[in-house]
Amino acid sequence: YDYHTTEVETNAKGEVSATPKVNKVVFKTGAKARKTGVLLVGWGGNNGSTVTAGILANRKGLSWRTKDGEYKANYFGSMTQCSTTRIGSESKTGNDIFVPVNKLVPLLHPNDLEIGGWDISNRNLGDAMRSAKVLDVQIQDALYDEMKQFVPMKAPYFRDFIASNQNERANNTLSGSKKEQLAQLRKDIAEFKKAKKLDHCIILWTANTERFAEIQEGVNDTADNLLQAVDEDEEEVSPSTLFAIASILEGCPYINGSPQNTFVPGVVELAQKHRVYIGGDDFKSG
Repeated sequence: YDYHTTEVETNAKGEVSATPKVNKVVFKTGAKARKTGVLLVGWGGNNGSTVTAGILANRKGLSWRTKDGEYKANYFGSMTQCSTTRIGSESKTGNDIFVPVNKLVPLLHPNDLEIGGWDISNRNLGDAMRSAKVLDVQIQDALYDEMKQFVPMKAPYFRDFIASNQNERANNTLSGSKKEQLAQLRKDIAEFKKAKKLDHCIILWTANTERFAEIQEGVNDTADNLLQAVDEDEEEVSPSTLFAIASILEGCPYINGSPQNTFVPGVVELAQKHRVYIGGDDFKSG
């Protein structure tokens, strides 16, 4: 792709010169979308239960009646399913021609995602969906029997990092040292990938927002120090950072969906060393 831009310079007299530039950009994709799974941290919350139900509703092609008429499950608003891009102009009319992005490159369809996750509560996803009160009751009733089969895996729970209103629901938590919990998270990821025969897995934090971790020299300032801090059970290693470490060491991209400093300098360096994508600082607050 030739990206056209203009380089502008101003000399000592204040005169401006503009020079057209062309940068060649090469995009490379696979020939087909890989079989992909997503593991949600906070799977049993409002976000996790709703996105799971939404995918199931689309797989089943569910429709339901409301006072405004019949609605059918869809992916309206999805960047991969709804976005279009201009590919040029029609030769006779000069009109711009737009096509769906997913017709240009092999993008994964959400219906093909394998879903799992962790939560500090052992409540099944059917009851979580009902508690969230996001979806129309007809959708909840149509999906409940399937949703209740999903039960989150145990998650780390460090009280100092999480709001006190979560204490009552924390009945599905890992025990042991942070080193032991990290090992369990890595095992969970590896077993999920094997069981679902995945080519690729993404870890997505959609749990409650944590307090900020203090950046401490010798604790979380470098990758080596951070791993050593986990071994030594340092207090300033947060649950989200522990998930990020597990994700990186298992070669899985990690997306942070809450406004917290999960990506301490040691996590960033670790991701760079292992060439694993990490990103995000919020998508659900407010």
